[in-house]
Amino acid sequence: MTGPFPPEPGSRSPSVQPRTRLRTRLRTRLRTRPADGVAPRRFATLLAGWRSGRGSLPATSAGVEVCALAVFLGVRVVNVGQLLISLPTALRGTTSLALFTAVLSLYLAESAVLAARTVRARGYLDERLGCADVATAVAVLLAQPWYVAPRDLTGSWTAWGFACTLGSACGAAVVFRRRRGTAVAVLALTGAYLAGSLPRALPGAWSTVVANAFSYAGFALLTRLLAGYLRRLAAAAEQARQAAAESAAEAARLAEVDRQRTLLHDNISVLSLLARQDLPPESAEPLRHQATVLARKVRAFIDDNDGAPARPTGSAAGSPGQDAGGPPRELVAVVRSAAEGFWELPVTFNLDLARGIALPGPTAAAVEAATATLLHNVRLHAQAQTVVVHADADRASGEWEITVRDDGRGFDPAATALGFGLRVQVTETLARHRVRVELDSFPDDGTTITLRGPLEAPA
Repeated sequence: MTGPFPPEPGSRSPSVQPRTRLRTRLRTRLRTRPADGVAPRRFATLLAGWRSGRGSLPATSAGVEVCALAVFLGVRVVNVGQLLISLPTALRGTTSLALFTAVLSLYLAESAVLAARTVRARGYLDERLGCADVATAVAVLLAQPWYVAPRDLTGSWTAWGFACTLGSACGAAVVFRRRRGTAVAVLALTGAYLAGSLPRALPGAWSTVVANAFSYAGFALLTRLLAGYLRRLAAAAEQARQAAAESAAEAARLAEVDRQRTLLHDNISVLSLLARQDLPPESAEPLRHQATVLARKVRAFIDDNDGAPARPTGSAAGSPGQDAGGPPRELVAVVRSAAEGFWELPVTFNLDLARGIALPGPTAAAVEAATATLLHNVRLHAQAQTVVVHADADRASGEWEITVRDDGRGFDPAATALGFGLRVQVTETLARHRVRVELDSFPDDGTTITLRGPLEAPA
């Protein structure tokens, strides 16, 4: 029913608008439909992976279940295929076409339901399905003598029950996790086969029937051995992956702790000097500058999103980056750079014998950081009156060396555990660059630490 006013020019009538909306929805559905050829492309990808030997199943418990299901259903498909090929001959030899057709239809329907349910679950996991499959197989075996002639009970696809129910024995070994369940299924299948075939078999075929009956136990045993082994193997692999992940997480945590300790260890000496009550006025300004650099470095460490420690600026601000690369550097320049900022230490340098010796970039960075750490330790612990830094190179032995010697209070290395700086920042870090660390110290007799490395760059 229309109103008293005609529609405005350019407007659509009410009868046209629903059709327009319908066409719009259809176009939207067509545009959002999956593109044709997706399923063939996935199948082609799986086929290519199979042909190349890569496979597509993960080495996990879920992958093992999918593999076991694929084998079980594959056996069922092969049996059904053989049955369908021999179907014309079986139909001609049956003694009851109606019963033959009914039993075959029941078997095929149960197989289709079983395949659909297990594929959807990605594994033969539901024991109720296993019970249903074994019950169907038992019914097939018991009904078989009623539509098969005695002469065809063995060696004929008219009596297709034996061949097709062997797969049910394999399936029982997969789906029933307890050995008792598998044993009950095998006994039921074996008893049904013997009860249905042995009384009506020809006298000369009795041995064949008995021999066939043992096939149920044999197939189930082999399948259970293989499935159980694969499941244990997958469980062990998953445990190993979990342990590796936990180890990696713990290693990452320890590495983070080491990063934090490396960041703060050498700079404690700066803070200790600032806290001294007898700090000379002329020393306050340089220390405040170093403390400012340290604060910036700590802030950069906290704000770092990618987890990599910020590279310090100068050894006075802390240990230089130990994993830095860069071009080769002269050994003398490395030692001089490491000693910057230790203006309050009475350091004497003897470096002339090492002139012209170059270290690879990563090794130079690690040596600079280690030397700075040694001087920080002298500042914090030694209470030394003199410190000598000596560098030398022996081309005959193919080694260079750096010696840091102080006349401080020393310690007994056999009775005192090495601290984080000497143990990690010096010894462990330099070992990755083929640099050895030698320690010689005695209480009240100072400490001497020697760094020795190859003249040639590490391979």
